[in-house]
Amino acid sequence: MSLPNPTPRPPGELEALEAVWKAPSGWRVLGAINNTYIGLFFVGAALLFFVLAGILALLMRTQLAVAENDFIGSGLYNQLFTMHGTMMMFLFAVPVVEAVAILIIPNMLGARDLPFPRMGAYAFWAYFIGGMFFFSSLFFDLAPDGGWFMYPPLTSYRFSPGVNADMYMLGIGFIEISAVAGAIELIVGIMRTRAPGMSLDKLPVYAWAMLV
Repeated sequence: MSLPNPTPRPPGELEALEAVWKAPSGWRVLGAINNTYIGLFFVGAALLFFVLAGILALLMRTQLAVAENDFIGSGLYNQLFTMHGTMMMFLFAVPVVEAVAILIIPNMLGARDLPFPRMGAYAFWAYFIGGMFFFSSLFFDLAPDGGWFMYPPLTSYRFSPGVNADMYMLGIGFIEISAVAGAIELIVGIMRTRAPGMSLDKLPVYAWAMLV
């Protein structure tokens, strides 16, 4: 069966679309909202946090390499332990999956972009700012020290009397907002921007996995 002839497009439409979707040059590329750039930003930031979390793990292993080692104190060790686990889980393992989805799912769907480009940009910058805020707390001796998931009693006033737990809540709060915004972007994109003829049962497996 032959495909129908495509409808002729108005003159100048292609040039107008290219002008709208073209990414800014130089440092202005940071303001890009195209899913390709946002996806690359996401993946790059996730890899950065992966490296930073790995450095924290090396510091912990250095402390544990020799008995009675005084390389770092017990308080700092608790902070490194908490930061390492939290960053690996909430700043790398989970976001990198969403990042790859933002990068490749529009091509899988036959779409030019996801439906809310600025929401995708918002998700990235909330994630990056929250992650850097969370990591920077280590340099001010305010890093969370209650374990990976900050469960009581280690987060109680008796064991963590400062504002360390609050820094955890503020940083992770930004990251959770980012995750929700990215999820909305992907769900609506998969449900509403599929190519003509691509029903749900014809979705690529990866797109199905991200939708579920």
